[in-house]
Amino acid sequence: MYKKLEDYLEQINSYLVVKEGREEILSEIRGHILEKAESEHGEITEQSLDKIIVHYGSPKKVAEQYLEGYQIISPAFKKYLFLYTGILFAIHFGLTMITFFFGSDSIMVIPFLYIPKTGFIELLSYLPMAFIYDFGLVCFFLYFVTQSKKDIKLPWPRLKISAPRIPEKKRIQPRIIYLILMLIGFCLVVFFYIRFHTLFFVSLNFKSPESLLNPEASKWYSLFIITIIACEIIGYFFRFFTQSEWVPLIINAFYLVLVWIIFNSPIENAYVGIQGTDLDFINSFIKGIGGLVLIVFTVCAAIDFLKSLLSIVRKAMTK
Repeated sequence: MYKKLEDYLEQINSYLVVKEGREEILSEIRGHILEKAESEHGEITEQSLDKIIVHYGSPKKVAEQYLEGYQIISPAFKKYLFLYTGILFAIHFGLTMITFFFGSDSIMVIPFLYIPKTGFIELLSYLPMAFIYDFGLVCFFLYFVTQSKKDIKLPWPRLKISAPRIPEKKRIQPRIIYLILMLIGFCLVVFFYIRFHTLFFVSLNFKSPESLLNPEASKWYSLFIITIIACEIIGYFFRFFTQSEWVPLIINAFYLVLVWIIFNSPIENAYVGIQGTDLDFINSFIKGIGGLVLIVFTVCAAIDFLKSLLSIVRKAMTK
């Protein structure tokens, strides 16, 4: 037994996904290496094997040579991948909405789906994970269909167009003047924050401005606004070089993280008193308006995130 050779073969084995002929492949590779070591170095030793293995290639590349023509999922099933994932996610999404709005308990559809009772923020995190789960479940199913090597006819809805193509979204080309205006606006916002330590005013008086929020809340929410504007400028800037869906995907993912941070911030009684007003009423009213704006922003970011994710996955699978 030659330890280095066996370790090398074990690494190759980890990349082989064939069902049959695995031992024959490893035996063939072992024979090639032993024969080459003896012919080039006169004897088979750990040192000579080490030299042959170095030049033989990485385990991954060697394994790939024996996997040519082997398919994990047949290309003929690619259209089914997105159709079935869409159908499964639609069911998943519908049950999730029922649980969120009407259900008091979680829903379990044995053996595949479990829909927990969640709050709004947890729902935004759950839906992307649900889509990934549904996509993986369909991949798992199509893998077994492909490996069965049987002529299985999968159901396909009878539509006028058997395999509808989704037209590419036409993006408006960026303009340098808009970027300049955005930068000017960003600089003004930053100037106001640096000078007054807030972006939320009851009245704007350059000598003695009145802040709507207390200092801690002003910092949290003002930096939140500044960060959003900065991300929008960065995203617009990248559009001069690429129309890739990865840019909005990353930016919207970052937005969702920011919203999670805001919802979990330990700030209470954020609003200061205004002379001549009922503080409790003002707090409740402004908190309701601010919460509504934040929820709308979160929903828009989540929708854009899912649209970008779907576009990226679809393009990757149709190449």
